[in-house]
Amino acid sequence: MRSLVTPTFLAESVWSVDLDALVRLGVRGIILDLDNTIVDWNQSWLRPEVREWVRSARERGLGLCLVSNAVRGGRVEQVAKELGIGAVLRAGKPLPGAFRRGMAALVTDPRSTCAIGDQVFTDILGASRLGLVTVLVEPLSPRESFHTRLIRLIESPLRRRWEATVTIFGSHTVTARRDGGAKSSR
Repeated sequence: MRSLVTPTFLAESVWSVDLDALVRLGVRGIILDLDNTIVDWNQSWLRPEVREWVRSARERGLGLCLVSNAVRGGRVEQVAKELGIGAVLRAGKPLPGAFRRGMAALVTDPRSTCAIGDQVFTDILGASRLGLVTVLVEPLSPRESFHTRLIRLIESPLRRRWEATVTIFGSHTVTARRDGGAKSSR
């Protein structure tokens, strides 16, 4: 059994997440973190790669919803509107209610939902508590809040350890399993 802070998958960025592998897992909806996952911290500019990845997810029939703890709700709403997806504002991650509200917006349940984010103790812990598939991405930018920089000191050794034990999207073919594991080949 995996620890609640161990992600199902690792990825360099959201746009390197293998959407076909998620579909094979039975995922129908994706909960996305905002800051340092799809935009740089405290920004609203969307990279072309993010826009293309969202378009590709929607083509596969996947629903998407931003679930963010960001205090400035207007920025979250702006990004969600630009991407044409739903949003849960001031979510309160890692509390389960934040992810339940995201699933309600997506009309999914834990078995058909994936959460993608850059923080272990908000995005991964909260989603894992409900049994969601989780993907931990590298932060897009080194800029972040003081609080997050402190938490990164705890995350850093965990991330290094997981690089040897958790399947990384983009490094090889992934055959995903619903039990939280993945079979991979080069």
